[in-house]
Amino acid sequence: MKIIEGKFYVDDEIKNLSLGIENGKIVKIGKSLSGEEKIIIEEGTIFPAMVDMHVHFREPGYTKKEDFESGSLSALHGGVTFYMDMPNTNPVTNTYENFISKLNLAKVKSYVDFGLAFLLHNKVPKEIEEKVTAFKIYMSETTGIGPVNYLLLPEILKEIKKHVTVHAEFNECIKKDIEEKNLNDHDKARPETCEIMAVRYLGDNFNGNIHIAHVSSPDSVELSNAFNFTTEVTPHHIFLNKEMPLGALGKVNPPIRSKFISDKLIQYLNSGLIDAIASDHSPHTIDEKENFSTAPSGLPGVETSLPLLFQAFKDDLISLNIINKVAMENPSKLLNIPKGRIKEGYDADFIVLRLSDSKIIRAKDMHYKCGWTPFENLYGIFPRTVFLRGEKVLDNFEETIEPGFGKYYPDFDF
Repeated sequence: MKIIEGKFYVDDEIKNLSLGIENGKIVKIGKSLSGEEKIIIEEGTIFPAMVDMHVHFREPGYTKKEDFESGSLSALHGGVTFYMDMPNTNPVTNTYENFISKLNLAKVKSYVDFGLAFLLHNKVPKEIEEKVTAFKIYMSETTGIGPVNYLLLPEILKEIKKHVTVHAEFNECIKKDIEEKNLNDHDKARPETCEIMAVRYLGDNFNGNIHIAHVSSPDSVELSNAFNFTTEVTPHHIFLNKEMPLGALGKVNPPIRSKFISDKLIQYLNSGLIDAIASDHSPHTIDEKENFSTAPSGLPGVETSLPLLFQAFKDDLISLNIINKVAMENPSKLLNIPKGRIKEGYDADFIVLRLSDSKIIRAKDMHYKCGWTPFENLYGIFPRTVFLRGEKVLDNFEETIEPGFGKYYPDFDF
């Protein structure tokens, strides 16, 4: 049995504990345990690693923007040991063959553990549902995919048991005649109303088992809670706003809103009305972002999500309890994976950081292919050490593993 000792964040407090680990799982927790190998963490606090339930690593088809290797390496350096990749690649993850092909790519290239979301715009056979991690529905047009036919949703969703994430923007509401020159124009073209209408439609027609991605409106948060839907918010929707001089680097769907709204979303996050934080990491090249009107929507974030959250704790904006719930515990529950908690039976996935270690975020320090970050010059607290399934995979900010170490959930033979 391997032993890891140190100051762990457990049950909303920091405790001196000793964890016993076998086959990548936590098997015992005590004050002082004995084993064949003992690792003592003398500096820093140990937290569960982040589960990022919404990324776009762009492979296959758009690998000049990102791929499984660069995206998962970025995740590792951001304290993320599990990510769920979205289906809007080329080809789209909407057939069994495309799913298996994508899975094979990720298995040999991913540094950390992962899941794959399958496009749910049509009914899928049971054997597909058994093998995919989750499903994704787009109610508006996105990179490489048109919107779902709303009339088919009752039949499509009728027998689905696994997690379903919905990009909730009503396609008919989007104002395509607006000439977009800045973030304010983008906000006007895709107003909060489009998200609110989409959530209301879903609530009027479906019960439960729906997760609303990247909420950008306090009203849609309230509606989602009324309909018993779960929600996620992104770091860019709470830490950025349209008054900032971001230009096309801040262009994303749904749009970043006013500072009043981003502050309100932080308030809702702290009050427990929002279930999860997810990066919606969706990079494009810097060249593609040169002209606002033609720039595609999307921005990178998987490496900075958790560091920004810990900085927000240091700045008295978000509590450690909320960070633990929305970045670790709740995403794991929603995806039904054994991560996100320091508890017997769970994967031994940890990060070690010093809560005083604020660092300026610089694009040159990130591991993205795209080479930029919308959070340039903001502060973050990055993990010094990361454990994945009990193995030290990041040591003093340096990775110690090779691509392919990551494991797919749910695991199966094919």
